[in-house]
Amino acid sequence: MLISSDFACIFDHALKERAEGKGSLPELLGLPPAALETLAARWFPYATLPDLDLQPPPPLSDQEAIRKLLLWRGGRLDAETQWLAAIIARRAMETSHLWEDLGLAVRPALSSLMRRHFPRLFEANSRNMRWKKFFYRQICADRDFALCLSPTCDDCPDYSDCFAPSE
Repeated sequence: MLISSDFACIFDHALKERAEGKGSLPELLGLPPAALETLAARWFPYATLPDLDLQPPPPLSDQEAIRKLLLWRGGRLDAETQWLAAIIARRAMETSHLWEDLGLAVRPALSSLMRRHFPRLFEANSRNMRWKKFFYRQICADRDFALCLSPTCDDCPDYSDCFAPSE
């Protein structure tokens, strides 16, 4: 079950970035106008969204890989999960922590969202790896490519960059 505040935070953040001139709503969320209209009708029926005449740019290859990972390995395929997969994949292309790029108040809010919508990936991240790093590690493992030079995470000098403290 989605908590409406998840989408509220994500949309609020995207609208702030739009006001700062960082892009259109479809571009910032990685969703085409029809999907944004459907999502808004479901969760924000009285909202009027801007930019619904604009298409998002084609997704980057990393963005598409993350979206596919979320859908194929996440564990759910309802409409909200498909929208969130596209949004998360798009926002993962930004430079801050994913929870910040989504507009969530704290990192545990992202973990809760992941637990609800992508339960298999949530369970696979049993060591609390930071989500963007976890996504890339999963993608690389699926392609038989080693993302890290260290043989195990415990031996890695960058361990604290990849893993968050226990929540």
